[in-house]
Amino acid sequence: MLHIPVFLILSSVLVAAALTFPTKLVLQSPTNDFFENLAVRPNGNILITSPVSSTLMMVDPTVANPTLKTIHTFPNVTLAGITEVQPDVYGLITLVLNITTTTALPGSIAVWRVDLSTHGPPIITKAASVPDAIFLDGLGSVPGEPDLVLGSDSAAGLVWQINLQTGAVRIAAKDVAFAPDASATPPFGINGLHIRNGDLFFTNTDQQTFASVPITVRGGNVAQAGRVEILGSPANATEQFDDFAFDGEGRAWVATNPNLLTVFFPPIQSNGLLGRVNGVGNPVEFVNPTSGAFGRGSVAQEQTLYVTTQTGQLIAVDTKGIHV
Repeated sequence: MLHIPVFLILSSVLVAAALTFPTKLVLQSPTNDFFENLAVRPNGNILITSPVSSTLMMVDPTVANPTLKTIHTFPNVTLAGITEVQPDVYGLITLVLNITTTTALPGSIAVWRVDLSTHGPPIITKAASVPDAIFLDGLGSVPGEPDLVLGSDSAAGLVWQINLQTGAVRIAAKDVAFAPDASATPPFGINGLHIRNGDLFFTNTDQQTFASVPITVRGGNVAQAGRVEILGSPANATEQFDDFAFDGEGRAWVATNPNLLTVFFPPIQSNGLLGRVNGVGNPVEFVNPTSGAFGRGSVAQEQTLYVTTQTGQLIAVDTKGIHV
């Protein structure tokens, strides 16, 4: 049975912690392009993908008036999930996407290896095609397996495993908890996914859930090792979860459409919802947030959550908070 914890909400405040979390607009896309996903490089620069662009972009969030720089353009496709698999080496999803219907052209989905670890130009290679995927969206790395990534097939309701070295592709897990609502237009099930402490954490957009499932990694293969546990759902029936990020304290900061973050602490102990953060009263408000990632390079950056939105915002959230 789904257990939804009791909680209190105040604008921009996690009541349990009596804190407010200031927001700052780092960058606004000049054309308001949809930002889908992001990954933070070891040097602190942020890689950004877009489902309406074929260009992998980068921004330095620490400079005044930052601008988007081009890392690489992938012809005739757009971009979805990205994840770091080795220091400054990334897996990246490309596909031919109909943004109006949120569907991928059959057979167009691929995963690339993007190596930025050298001092020269990026080394970018196509790792694998995923011809049987319907709509590959989120991408997560597998701890201890630098060649493996997991991709969420939001339309099919399953998790694909892709080997960036061999190109081998297989279904790693399938569960009713991953499934979309067949009546939804478009159907959108499992979305963000990340492995932490032997569990696969994931969101399901249609089912409005944040959940976890134990996994095993044996012989270079990921497999489901237990039942799915629902950790919580949005407070409002009109809200939906997208991607998320863990902080150093084990809190999960979940992008929640249309305009906030939902925070679970600590999700691995199933203590449920701590609170909700939005931009009301802050200098910058979230407009359809899609994903989040914590900064790198300093203590202050590690406490800063960078959030992308569907309206081309990159927003910095001070997660250490200010006592009120």
